[in-house]
Amino acid sequence: MMSLLNNLKISFFLFFLFVCSQPAHGFDAENIARQVQEKYDAITSIEAQFQQRTTLSGLSGRTQTGSGVMVIQKPGQLRWDYETPRRQILVCDGEDVSFYLAREKQLIVSKASTYLDEDLTYAFFTGQGNLRTDFLIEAAPEELAEPGSYCLRLTPKKPHGQVHHLFLWVAAESFAMKRIRLVDHLESITDIRFTNMVFNKTFADSFFLFVPPPGTEIILQ
Repeated sequence: MMSLLNNLKISFFLFFLFVCSQPAHGFDAENIARQVQEKYDAITSIEAQFQQRTTLSGLSGRTQTGSGVMVIQKPGQLRWDYETPRRQILVCDGEDVSFYLAREKQLIVSKASTYLDEDLTYAFFTGQGNLRTDFLIEAAPEELAEPGSYCLRLTPKKPHGQVHHLFLWVAAESFAMKRIRLVDHLESITDIRFTNMVFNKTFADSFFLFVPPPGTEIILQ
């Protein structure tokens, strides 16, 4: 169960970036990062569908998959609804983070301030983080190039407990996020692709509150 929660935290950290189409002529990693930062500084909210695939390190090479819808709204609100392979919901109202596991009938609640210590992406989308000051920015390897995209390799300047480095893809024309690949210290890989992205839609505060069904075990952390 906790490994799933860690994957969700990683997913948010993943959110901290975007970009990929190889160092073609004129590719400037720092300039791409600057334009991505400017785009996401200017928005108030993001809604998108996602498909996630995590490949664990070790001999087993076990793979976990998931899909659903995510929403982030400034300042400090987020919601990830995992629709497959089973229902899971993570919401933050700016004060508390709640993680609901339908199959286990559990709701795990922690303070947002504690969550933020591990989730650099959340800080980025709420305007508290910056790609160019928080990461070492490099062009991604050529084999990761995708048509119509730019790609960067981002390494946290301050060592992070869960993240070793990231690869970020964004659309070449709009700098909208398309894909993120996270590599942790054990070389496990989490790859998330985003589609149908919508910016600056307004969500009611109640959207970021989750009331569990009767009989749910509530765990406070």
